[in-house]
Amino acid sequence: MFVYLFIYLFISMCLSVALENHSTRWAGQNNCKYQSPDLCPAPPLQTAGPSQHILATAALNPVKSTWDQRRRDASTTTVAEGNSKLKTMEDLNGPSFLTSLYWLFIKGYFQTTHQMQIEHSKIYGPLWKSKYGPLVIVNVANAELIEQVLRQEGRHPVRTDMPHWRAYRELRNQAHGPMGAKWQRIRSILNPRMLKPKHVSSYSNAINMVVTDFIDKVAWLRDTHGQGVMVHDLAGELYKFAFEGICSVLFETRMGCLNEVVPEQTQKFIVSVGEMFRLSQLVILFPKSTWPYLPFWKQFVAAWDYLFKVDDVQEKLQLGQPVEGEYLTHLLLSEQMTVTEILGSITELLLAGVDTTSNTISWTLYHMAKEPEIQEKLYQEVISVCPGEKVPTSDDIANMPYLKAVIRETLRLYPVVPGNARLTVENEIVVGDHLFPKKTLFHLCHYAVSYDEKVFPDPHTFLPERWLRGGEDRSKQHPFGSVPFGFGIRACLGRRVAELEMYLLLSRLIKQYEVKQDPAGTTVKAITRTLMAPATSINLQFLDRQVQ
Repeated sequence: MFVYLFIYLFISMCLSVALENHSTRWAGQNNCKYQSPDLCPAPPLQTAGPSQHILATAALNPVKSTWDQRRRDASTTTVAEGNSKLKTMEDLNGPSFLTSLYWLFIKGYFQTTHQMQIEHSKIYGPLWKSKYGPLVIVNVANAELIEQVLRQEGRHPVRTDMPHWRAYRELRNQAHGPMGAKWQRIRSILNPRMLKPKHVSSYSNAINMVVTDFIDKVAWLRDTHGQGVMVHDLAGELYKFAFEGICSVLFETRMGCLNEVVPEQTQKFIVSVGEMFRLSQLVILFPKSTWPYLPFWKQFVAAWDYLFKVDDVQEKLQLGQPVEGEYLTHLLLSEQMTVTEILGSITELLLAGVDTTSNTISWTLYHMAKEPEIQEKLYQEVISVCPGEKVPTSDDIANMPYLKAVIRETLRLYPVVPGNARLTVENEIVVGDHLFPKKTLFHLCHYAVSYDEKVFPDPHTFLPERWLRGGEDRSKQHPFGSVPFGFGIRACLGRRVAELEMYLLLSRLIKQYEVKQDPAGTTVKAITRTLMAPATSINLQFLDRQVQ
């Protein structure tokens, strides 16, 4: 018990430092016209402390609300009349520091903090506070309340920073994430070719080439290692696919991830990503003054060094050598961004896009195997749009609503980032019947809302039909009930590329193979390790279909 307490005190200290650092960084920036940054060169997903999802950052999905009056109410940035009747943060219930420690370490929720969202909302209601040493976090587990927070975050929303990731950037003399107008300038350069459909659709052929290789890789894996039917550790193989896919877009070159023998540099990059996330969980447990003396600190720095190397791109740029890649070349030729800004942007897209695609498709195929009737319905839609040998393209995807619904339902059940944080910096805001001051740290519990039966009837059932237009369930849904990709200007930069990858891969896999469960009948649960991922390997059977 005392060991856990000791560790937890360190965690609280780090969280406090993170919050203080952001407050300091914001000083003097109040006249800035734009939003606070989350892009370059800071890593894309920033989590810390005992509840790793609390500070995980992934923007929310932009959704058009049909409830106009509620939208107007939620977007209010001034305190309503009669605010003297409003409650304050002091009136909120919630677990104490020791109670939080008990839940995380004694009850065992440290790696399933997404489930703890649900349990705490049952005890304390949709709005409660958690104490982690000197840090107080306001948890929001209600779709309407989440909307109120997001619509009142102002022009300069701030996300918490990971102190150990910040320390690496200081060690390597790299700029911190840009603020305000600088962030907006960078994002305006990156957005057109990553978010506009006409540009994203141009990546269809490159991604389809990678999909073809993955389909062949599945056949090779099952024939050489799976007795002709099984593919083991599907998430690991899909990670290689996603990495290969995003590199084909960014660099317009192949990295060899799907070869029988993966090139050494490519394998090292993949390993470095895993090491970075794994060691982050260890480093954050200790105070900053001890980091250089930790036995794994050098490994942590080395992992980051390789991520920013991006397969010798940095060295080539420094030597003035040409760099391949339509997207990367576009950024270089535009001369609107520095090399550091470009490398940070590329690294973010690699880190964010790979995990989103690989984890989501892993869970999707897992459910396709468990729900054969849903798989058959999807198969019939795919072959009706792309019969015979026709290969699906981005144009065909527009005619596959059930395909999109399947992916959307997977993201509801398994959001890659189950919760994210917002720090109010401009105004005091009203959420529900409570008034919160500036610099309140909100934890938006997206996972809990995704399983709220008032928002999603029968929430534990995999039901793609709930996302189809005209469906009864769709009309009742709150637009902020499931928002995995972002909200407004802070929407996930790689969203459309990730979606295109997932749509093309899933449609072609289901057209080529019938997916069946592992004969062992293994049930796979989710775990939160910075991101939500399968706790154990997903092993599935892939049986050849006859061409129709």
